[in-house]
Amino acid sequence: MDDQDNAAPSKRSKKACTECRQQKARCDAYLNPDRPCTRCVKMKAQCIISDPFRREHKRQRLSELEQETDELRKRLRSSQSVPSQSSPIAMLRAAAELGVHSTGNEVGLHLTPQSQSPPASYAKTSVPTLSLGPPLPRVECTPRERVSDPTVSRTLSGVEVTGEEIDDIFQLFFDQYAQFLPVLDPLTTPNTYYAQCPFLFWAVIGVACRTYPKNPTLLTALARSITDMALLSLGSTSAPWHIIQALLLFLTWPLPKDNTRPELTFPLSGSMLHIAMQNGLHIPMSSHEFTKKRIPAPSEAELVRRSELWTRCVIVYQRACSIKGHPPRSFLELEQDFGQREVDLQRLSPSLVLERKCQELVARCSAAVLEIGVRTMSLEQERALDILLRTFESQVTDLEAQLSQAHDRIQTTICRLSIQMLHFFKSQTLLSTGCIQRLLYTACLAIESIEDLSRASMNLATTPLELYFALLLASVALLRILKGPSLPGLDIERARSCFFIAINLLKQMSVQNNDAAAKTVIVLNQLWNSIRAFRKPDGSDFPTLRIRSRLMLSPVVDAVWWWREEHDPQYRSGAPSQGNATDGMLLSSYPSR
Repeated sequence: MDDQDNAAPSKRSKKACTECRQQKARCDAYLNPDRPCTRCVKMKAQCIISDPFRREHKRQRLSELEQETDELRKRLRSSQSVPSQSSPIAMLRAAAELGVHSTGNEVGLHLTPQSQSPPASYAKTSVPTLSLGPPLPRVECTPRERVSDPTVSRTLSGVEVTGEEIDDIFQLFFDQYAQFLPVLDPLTTPNTYYAQCPFLFWAVIGVACRTYPKNPTLLTALARSITDMALLSLGSTSAPWHIIQALLLFLTWPLPKDNTRPELTFPLSGSMLHIAMQNGLHIPMSSHEFTKKRIPAPSEAELVRRSELWTRCVIVYQRACSIKGHPPRSFLELEQDFGQREVDLQRLSPSLVLERKCQELVARCSAAVLEIGVRTMSLEQERALDILLRTFESQVTDLEAQLSQAHDRIQTTICRLSIQMLHFFKSQTLLSTGCIQRLLYTACLAIESIEDLSRASMNLATTPLELYFALLLASVALLRILKGPSLPGLDIERARSCFFIAINLLKQMSVQNNDAAAKTVIVLNQLWNSIRAFRKPDGSDFPTLRIRSRLMLSPVVDAVWWWREEHDPQYRSGAPSQGNATDGMLLSSYPSR
């Protein structure tokens, strides 16, 4: 026992300094306790011997730093203004710049650092996705911060955008656009965004420059090059997270269509969805299993961000399908674990959950309608379609009962309108089932809701594609109703008023004389004044749809066909007879925004 007692002090005397213990390196501090060890002298590190010291795991420390950053962000959001001290912002910026050198698929979607995406509170405490509420809190840098990181001028295909213009455009984006799609962090500098992913940087520029008054030429000058970047992004070495964010912006605010190119919204939406699935976003809990390198399991904050980004990906994809008249895949088809899906939903903001449910309802309704068959419909099929659509309309009513905020009602209104547009496939029972009266009411409500946005001092040119599509559906529905036979219970005066309001709202949405909103105004004006539209050669009503393969877009394409037969000389010479329409001939007839 005495020998053991004597031996113990000699073992404890060979103590290593904290720096060497942290790095598991050989330490000779015990040879001369009054002097630093050889390694600390060489590394110019502070040599400290501490009994309570415990090795710090890097991954654990990183997780703690992430939680710390989240807490700082929450404080910044809750204060509604940026504090005068620069230290919290400097910390957040430093965290963002840590991710600058992440490369492509090697890191997959491991969300380190936190600044690659706004925190969970961003969507929950600021504004919903499609909101009538207040704008996002304005974030401005102090002069000291601007001097420390001045924005660099950038050039794309010979078009230079100065640092001052970039700052203005980014501020414009976060002031007026980000409230509709809050996926970017306003505290991250333009320089950092460019270093992380040039496509993401230019996507922000392409979105916000459409309403940038100091240089109105940028949209036309940059549109083609940014579109090229979107196509090349599929093979980009930038982190997939940033590519997905950029595609979300590109698809939510499409650039004006180039007539020399095919429309890209639909194919790119599918590519974006597949990039997300390739990196495991459809299974947020297991996204780390889709990376080439081993990374730790996601933290709760990462799970929230992944769930949010995945939900937005599917919503934008489903919307792109509906806008082009194709049946979208549903969440049920794309996700695997039902139990985990319910857990993921609880992580999302109520507004985002509502938007997801609305889009899912439209997707399921589209699939059910195709099962009935709408190419040629018997009386029994029309009755079955009527029952089916009434069932889905009642489900929209159930969603409206769950609304927690009044400004979310526009989502359910657009959802109901999309479903009710499918009533136009009926011909024998269209006028006798009461669906026209309900459709008129919903179309007017959609237009009035968007008018409320403009009355709230919102620039409609900043609104996303979804609102343009809602105006398109509503105005075409009212046009067909007003041009058709009169029915009891129709509020004709309200319908006329809302139709003209829709034309004025589309004018406010237009940013170029050849964009979708401007083209739609021309089509609606000329169809309204036409005496041939929606009529047979003998002048009698012709309410039957000739276009029957584009789901809720069919009435729109059908109306465009009527317009082209009367007003488009190039189309008139080769127009097919009624009933022999082909989708291929109509792909270019729908105005793409």
